[in-house]
Amino acid sequence: MEEKKNISNKITALIILNYNNFEDTINCIESVEKYNSAPIKYIIIDNGSTRIKCAESINSYLVKKFSDSYLHLNDKKLGEIVKDKCKLPYVTYIESSTNDGYASGNNKGLNLTKCDDEIEYVMILNNDVLFIQDIIPQLENKYNQLKDAAILSPILYKKNMAGLDLNCARRNISLKEIIFENFFHYVFKLIKSKNPFATNRYVINDDIENIPKILKIELPSGSCMFVNKNYFASIGFFDPNTFLYFEENILYKKIEKTKRYNYLLSDLKCIHLGAVSTSSSLGLFAVKCSNDSCRYYMKHYHGISWIEYVILNISLKFNYYALYIQKRF
Repeated sequence: MEEKKNISNKITALIILNYNNFEDTINCIESVEKYNSAPIKYIIIDNGSTRIKCAESINSYLVKKFSDSYLHLNDKKLGEIVKDKCKLPYVTYIESSTNDGYASGNNKGLNLTKCDDEIEYVMILNNDVLFIQDIIPQLENKYNQLKDAAILSPILYKKNMAGLDLNCARRNISLKEIIFENFFHYVFKLIKSKNPFATNRYVINDDIENIPKILKIELPSGSCMFVNKNYFASIGFFDPNTFLYFEENILYKKIEKTKRYNYLLSDLKCIHLGAVSTSSSLGLFAVKCSNDSCRYYMKHYHGISWIEYVILNISLKFNYYALYIQKRF
C-alpha cells in the first residue's frame, strides 16, 4: 500500500459511539484507517452495551491494533482525566456502564477533547458509517475557506451505494407540520392512502449531478458531522436532555444564534449502512424517545405557547397509540 502523507498538522478527533454492534464499529475504524491521510485521534465510546462481550470485543480489537498508543477508560477514570490538560493517545476507548443516549454518549468524548490542545476539529461519526474517500483534509480546507461555517458534512450514500441517504440534508420542521403529521400519518397508512399532510423535509434527491458542490442546509445528519472543537464547545456541544432524536434540530437553533451555517459538501462521500428514509420502521421505544425529544425541543428551543404545547402533546400521544394499535392488531 502506498504510504500516506499528512498534509496538515491540525488534529481531528473522531468521536465514534457504539451500542451493541462491535462489528460495525470495527469496520468503521478499518475504513478510516484505509482511506485517511490526515492527523487524527480516535475517541470511541461504548454506550453501556448489553450484548454479551460487545464492549470486550472492541477492547480486544483496539489493544491488538493500537497497543502502542491506546488508553482504556471507565466512567470514573474519565471523570478524573477531563479535569486536567493532557495529550490523548491515538486511540482512547471509554467503556461506559450506562446507555446515556446519543447526545450524552457523544458528549463524553467531546468533553474529553477539551483537555487536549492538539485537537482542533471533531468529527461525530456513527459506527455504521464507512469512509470511501480521504475526506478529512478536504473538510479542514473547506472549513477554513467558509468563514461562516458551523458544521460541514459529506454526502451520504446508502449501503452498496444504492442511492443517497437523504437525511444528510434536511430543513427544520415547524410545529404545525409536526402536529399534522402526528394526527394523520397512521390514519392514511391504515387506509393505504398517501398522507396529504406529509412534509418533504429533504432538500436533495437522488439526482446527485444537480446537487451543488457546496450546499447551505439547516439540518445535517447526526451520523457524520465535522466541526471546529472550540466553536462546538462554545455552544455547549449536544444538549444532554434528549436521549434520541432532535439533536440536529437543537443544534440548528443553537447555531442560528451565532449567525453561522451548516454546509453539505457533495463532492465528499461516505456510506451510511443504517440509512433509512422514513420513520415508518420505528418501534414503540424509538417513537417514545422521538416524542420526548420533540416536546423538549419545542418547549425549550422553539418558544411555543402553553396551548400549542397542549395540542402538540395530544398529537404525539395520538401518534404513539396509533402505532401501538397497528402493531398490536
